[in-house]
Amino acid sequence: MILRAAAIVVGIVGLYLDIWHSNVLPFSHNAVGLGNNHSIHAVVGLALLILAAWLWVRGGKAALA
Repeated sequence: MILRAAAIVVGIVGLYLDIWHSNVLPFSHNAVGLGNNHSIHAVVGLALLILAAWLWVRGGKAALA
């Protein structure tokens, strides 16, 4: 249960960094003065989405055991 909750949180953060991280949302690059380079966020967001999937699967296996 805890692993699946963590997977949801990590997945939301990963989606924020990959999809919703634009100028109109808080903490965007332009809002904090870092310019328009979003490639690092794409890499970190993808890594977080992979981690979220792994946590979700692991949480399902832990619930069965």
